[in-house]
Amino acid sequence: MDDEEEEREEALLQIDGERLAAQLPKNNWRSVLLRFLISIAFLSLLFWRLPDVSLGDVLPEISSAAIIWVLIAILVHVVAYVLQTVRWSTVSNTLGIGLPFRRMFSHLLAGEFVSNALPTSFGGDVVRVRRQGQDTGDYADAFAATALERLSGWLVLPFLSTAAMLIHPEFLELGTATFVAVAINISTVVALIAILFAAGHKRGAGRLIGQSGWRRYLAAVHLGVIAFKHHRGRIIEVLVAGLGFQFLQCVSVFAAAKALNIEQVTLLASLAFFPPTAIAQNLPFALGGLGVREAVFVLFFGALGVPDAAAIALGLLVYLIFIAASLAGAPSFAFGRTQVTVTEDLGET
Repeated sequence: MDDEEEEREEALLQIDGERLAAQLPKNNWRSVLLRFLISIAFLSLLFWRLPDVSLGDVLPEISSAAIIWVLIAILVHVVAYVLQTVRWSTVSNTLGIGLPFRRMFSHLLAGEFVSNALPTSFGGDVVRVRRQGQDTGDYADAFAATALERLSGWLVLPFLSTAAMLIHPEFLELGTATFVAVAINISTVVALIAILFAAGHKRGAGRLIGQSGWRRYLAAVHLGVIAFKHHRGRIIEVLVAGLGFQFLQCVSVFAAAKALNIEQVTLLASLAFFPPTAIAQNLPFALGGLGVREAVFVLFFGALGVPDAAAIALGLLVYLIFIAASLAGAPSFAFGRTQVTVTEDLGET
């Protein structure tokens, strides 16, 4: 056993999994109410600053073609969850806490249901950590698996956006919209590099093992970074699955635009501007990104010639599509708590 493996084993012994589980956040209705009010404030500000937009303008016309495109968007989003599970499963297998794929898919759907369809202050990642930790008996590695799976998106999202902009250089000439998108992409990658450097360094997050609060996040990621040093090929697997997942989310947004007959939002436009939108809407301010997503859509897609009302309508429809797709996780959330036996570490497979 080399020094890094010994370090990881010692670190795991220092973490009390049951204590970590008890410290995971519980629902805070004050936080939920605050985030809901922030969302309403964002939407109200949009309508106030855009006097030509009325509520009636935002409501789309319902047609058979629109319904078909919405159903396609929902289906694509559900398929995207399958690839997200592949990404999460690959990270979990690397950390030695592999579960049957169907079990992990059930946990992920339950988490997405909580994140998108229920008013909570903590999000679905806590559900995933709790349930995987219950199944495996290791809440520390479960926390690390979810953290690393999420962090991989911080590289994939800017990559997709940048690639689409380079393929379609006109997207680099949209003034403020281009500047904001590029700034979000660059700052996200810089933040990812900083977190991974701090998390992987022995004198960085390695010193936080066993600590409480936000320090648990970096400490858990530290353990995962050490594990990936022994399975470097898994990094490619995680990134490929992540690319597929985020690509399909962009396809879902494109299908939503087709449902609203917004021709300016092509697939390339979705690939260029939805990733930075996804990053912005995941900031812990608004409930489900409501209000933030619509404001960013007005900025990005408005630069492409999309009317403000149509951009807001697209944001709201994307939100509803996310909720509809996440409803597939309602049965998992309600009935998926029965513990199963953890599989063996998949090692070199």
